[in-house]
Amino acid sequence: MVLALALAPSCRKAEMTHPAKDPVPAPPAPPAPAPEVLPAPDAATTTATPALGDGLSQIAFAPGTYRLAVQRTQRGTHARNVVRVDATAAFVLELRADGAAIAQRGWSYRDSNDGPSVHTAQRYREQQGYRGTYEVQGGTALVTLQTDDGVCPHEWEGTTQLPRTARVALRCVLAQPHGHAVLGDGAPALLCAPEPPLQTDELTAYVVDGIGPRGWLALGSGNGLRVRVTGRPPFAQAGDPSKVVTESAAVPIALDMWKTEF
Repeated sequence: MVLALALAPSCRKAEMTHPAKDPVPAPPAPPAPAPEVLPAPDAATTTATPALGDGLSQIAFAPGTYRLAVQRTQRGTHARNVVRVDATAAFVLELRADGAAIAQRGWSYRDSNDGPSVHTAQRYREQQGYRGTYEVQGGTALVTLQTDDGVCPHEWEGTTQLPRTARVALRCVLAQPHGHAVLGDGAPALLCAPEPPLQTDELTAYVVDGIGPRGWLALGSGNGLRVRVTGRPPFAQAGDPSKVVTESAAVPIALDMWKTEF
């Protein structure tokens, strides 16, 4: 959704305990050794803090359960066609103090494209559980998840079969909003990005532009973050500009929230 200092040993020339009786000019000092050049860190293992964007500051990571619910109600036009998207998604990520990680996600999606000569529609429903571990490096939680139908029953139905991956790795940082354009001065949010990037799109439903770095998920602390997206769909040519409204959930967001609009 968006992370090596070397101490050079000093040495000192030993003092002579028996100096020469006849003074001898001191030899010229040897040239200072060239500073040690450290290799660049491996891009796959570096934990440098990402640029989170205006209104977000990284804070110390804290274990806990982070939740997100997204409702998209979008309308627009494409040429002479009217396009519609209605989608609901929920994502719950539990990062326990002992390093265990459990995740659950659900997604319901419908779209339509209606015009004088075109009438198409798509429909998808999906639920998936994951189990794994995480470790914290430099304030960044590196989460590794593997699909696990024992966490929650796997559900799938759709217009076409969509490719999915069994393993998901996330890089997550905890951020505090302050005067943020969408989050305001709200509760801390866990910002997560797949790393390496996925070749499949199962996390796309949980990414909302304008909250964190592009392509990152934003999961709310406490009861979680509720997000409503309106305006034209991304594939529409005309319509109202996209609008994102967020609020802290009044009660903890449950996984089955994806099954009904809110």
